[in-house]
Amino acid sequence: MAAPELRRGALLRAAALLLLAAACDARSVGRPPSGGATSPPPLSSDTSGLEKQAGLQFRPPATTVRARVERGAALARERPASALSVALAARLLLAHVRIQLEKRRALRAFEGLGRDFHVTIVTTAALPWKTGTSVNALLRAAYVADAGHAVTLCVPWVDPAEQANIFPGQRTFATPAEQEAHMREWLAARDGAHAAFEVRFYPARYDVVRGSVLPLGDTTKWTGDADAPRDLCVLEEPEHLNWYHGGRNWRRRFKLVVGVVHTNYISYAELYQPENVFIVRSINSLCARAYCDRTIKLSDCLQKFARTAVCNVHGCRSEFIDEGRRRAKSAGGAPFGQGAYFIGKVLWAKGLRYLLEYLSADEGGAPAAALEAGEGGRLDVAVDVFGTGDDLAEVEAAAAAASLDLRFMGSRDHADASLHAYKVFVNPSRTEVLSTTTAEALAMGKFVVIERNPSNEFFYRFANALTYETKAEFRRALEKALASTPAPLTEEESRALSWAGATERFLDAVGEASRLATAPTLADEAAHCAHLSLTGWKGYVGDALKKFVFESGPISRQRWLHKERRYRNSADPTEVVAKSLRVCPPAAVSWSERYAGGKESWTKWIPFSGKKKKAA
Repeated sequence: MAAPELRRGALLRAAALLLLAAACDARSVGRPPSGGATSPPPLSSDTSGLEKQAGLQFRPPATTVRARVERGAALARERPASALSVALAARLLLAHVRIQLEKRRALRAFEGLGRDFHVTIVTTAALPWKTGTSVNALLRAAYVADAGHAVTLCVPWVDPAEQANIFPGQRTFATPAEQEAHMREWLAARDGAHAAFEVRFYPARYDVVRGSVLPLGDTTKWTGDADAPRDLCVLEEPEHLNWYHGGRNWRRRFKLVVGVVHTNYISYAELYQPENVFIVRSINSLCARAYCDRTIKLSDCLQKFARTAVCNVHGCRSEFIDEGRRRAKSAGGAPFGQGAYFIGKVLWAKGLRYLLEYLSADEGGAPAAALEAGEGGRLDVAVDVFGTGDDLAEVEAAAAAASLDLRFMGSRDHADASLHAYKVFVNPSRTEVLSTTTAEALAMGKFVVIERNPSNEFFYRFANALTYETKAEFRRALEKALASTPAPLTEEESRALSWAGATERFLDAVGEASRLATAPTLADEAAHCAHLSLTGWKGYVGDALKKFVFESGPISRQRWLHKERRYRNSADPTEVVAKSLRVCPPAAVSWSERYAGGKESWTKWIPFSGKKKKAA
């Protein structure tokens, strides 16, 4: 028999078998007849009249099923492509129904747990890298454990060869146990004693091009042993965690999955890669829809996601709250010996360009009306800048060229005693989701001068928050703060800024998510399939897509992770990361070098992928 005939015969047999399976599955469970005014089925001698009158419908006789299969096989011979499409669609729908039933059972089981559920927190960074997802995830784990829950914190393990690029002072750890000990020491020193919780590590790589840690392989397998509880999973930065995720769906792995969005990646894309804004927004939306039952946005400045709630579930460490309470209890308020300051990464993305602009208004070219309104003229104010970053040299040069009194003091922790004497914190950033440094400054009883936008809405309620919308309002707010004394922090304000208050809001948000969560819809399953069609490929095809299309950097080669049993079944993240480092050495180029001189990614050729990059 010729090859085309063999293929056609195989196709017909497959279609007939699929139709048979669909017919049997569809009729295997009895169900009441559909609604509407229908007459009862006629009674017969071989069936119970009482059962018929009850409206029950039973499995049809085998002859009826056989006749339907024969008709299906005949249709498959006449129109094989159409028959196969129908059969495949039926199987997909049946699979979707099974997924929905399983998820509904899981959600009912979670509701039955009440407040006695296990919490698994998965984040994208770990101390001593002092970024939001490392500090806030650690503090969340500690305070949720204090609330009486069993907690597992999952953090990335990066090889010592790449740790020097992340951790301050080029500090390195030889084993995960050493890094875990450092995390616990930092927590005890900065925030006191807490209830016990577990720390687990998953393999990851540091991408110097993006300045981010990227998970390696299927992260879901590293969240616990086979018999570990799978109740609540909290994904810190769910879009970041799942950009290149090709493993199990988190929503099927856990009873309830809540994502907490930390970073405004759209703002960073607009600043550094405007041609990729459409791509970043689409991928972020796909990841949140496919892998989260509920997404919590810290503020409403973020892009739209499916099933979202806006709530600040972050707080300040107790050392900031204690400093604010100390000042509130001091007679007449403890004096402030210093003026204005900024603390954070020295990047243009943090709004430093706006700060220079607001402070260096052109005095000579401004009309008299503008000078009277506060929109013109140089604001003779000294601002100390604490922090380091890739744009430090450029910011220093721009401040010197404008003859501004900006002093660059180097990196320092916000809780350092040398910063207690400063009275006014200036934060001109427009890319923050919710500024941790603003909350810390308020907690210490300082004035904060912030722009009036959705990312700062949580802070409007505080007496020491001075907001602005225009350059003139910024100048007036800063002058007022420097000439005034901050109001003492009230107990209500302290509670709102503390991690204890943030944990209450978080657990309330989890309760709301549990009540509103539903089984995955067809749109959710379509999003999952679409994402897997991009990132779920294995072998040479998957490596090629990750390397040449998605520019996955150090995690672009993972064929060995799926092929070699030793690494596929490994329970040691250090072993997996060491192998990845040998297979795919770290890149020797930074983000700024990668996209300098007109070097842009392949996505600039995609229509509607974003605005063209504006000149600096």
